[in-house]
Amino acid sequence: MNVNTFSFHGLQVNPKTNWSFIRVELADGSVGWGECSLNGWETMQAAFVEMLRPQIVGRRIHKARDVGKLCESFLHTPGGLVVHSVKSATEQALIDALARASERSVSAFLSESLNAPINRASVDVYANINRGTKPRTPIGFAGYAKKAVSLGFRSVKLAPFDGVLPSNCDSPDAKPLIEEGIARIFAVRAAIGADVGLKVDCHWRFTPPVARLVLERLREARLDWFECPVSERFSMYPEILALRKRANAMGVALAGAEMFTGVEGFRPLLEAGLYDTIMPDVKYCGGLIALQEIARLATKYGVKTVPHNPSGPICNLASLHACALGTGCDLLEYQLGESDLYRQVVFGAHPSMVDGAFVVPTEPGLGATVDQFTLAEHPMQPVQDALHPSLG
Repeated sequence: MNVNTFSFHGLQVNPKTNWSFIRVELADGSVGWGECSLNGWETMQAAFVEMLRPQIVGRRIHKARDVGKLCESFLHTPGGLVVHSVKSATEQALIDALARASERSVSAFLSESLNAPINRASVDVYANINRGTKPRTPIGFAGYAKKAVSLGFRSVKLAPFDGVLPSNCDSPDAKPLIEEGIARIFAVRAAIGADVGLKVDCHWRFTPPVARLVLERLREARLDWFECPVSERFSMYPEILALRKRANAMGVALAGAEMFTGVEGFRPLLEAGLYDTIMPDVKYCGGLIALQEIARLATKYGVKTVPHNPSGPICNLASLHACALGTGCDLLEYQLGESDLYRQVVFGAHPSMVDGAFVVPTEPGLGATVDQFTLAEHPMQPVQDALHPSLG
């Protein structure tokens, strides 16, 4: 079936956040959507879509593997995450459209196309409360964590170390920022009690000595995991491995690798034994098929796969369908309450939650389509501090 149209769309969620999407339409009128949100880099994404259009429009596709080959991205492409994100979203959108054309859900379509079993009908989710918390005080985080638990989430995550960077974290100026972050974590633990899971995302803000000190300070917080404490460049692998051993000795897992792409991008860190949990993102890693291939490889090394999923509703649905088939993908992140547009932009579509798990949709395609009127009402705008060092 030929691809008739291919386009980029942006949505401003709030003054600090944009979400971005790819839309495709096939010759039979089937429409598919993918998400490529890469906050602050939308202008480059839109430009790359124009460069990519001649390779997509007019192409004939039938199977999932056709899509995977069409959207393949070289690991070391000079375009970096801009290219990987657009191609990952294009893969999502084309698979969504093909699934709709066959009147199957994405997971059912991929199961048949790839001869892969559907491993689960629902996926446990944890609430990322970081962007929805206001005010960003210990009391504010505690209150929002309690709200997440009241909604049925059995685990929460926050990124509490605002303003800390590797360039300043060893200085006296960063000490009060680190202390405030630690206070936020202990306030959340006190609010949710001992039986609810607690995860902490550090966003690569620490040097190894500071990461070790913070990890030790958090011993009594009883964390599920300690995420992205230091830079993931190759020269840091020994430090990350040492941090994993320290964390494990405290009963804490080490998690990371949300910005890596492709099976071969993940292989070195899996071989090095850096993490207990990896977090491939369907928006960046190559799409639905790549995420499942990465998860299969991780299982061979005894590593869990929990997809990174802190942005919009199309990413959430794509990740959920990928988890339905993925080996070991039995937990998923969910961005709680950043914006009411989360539901509005997909006409209110949202997975049902049962016992702390999202039920995988069985409707054709991903289970939702994007409302272009909402896109028009909230056009993409430059976001505040989008290129701040802490954001990549």
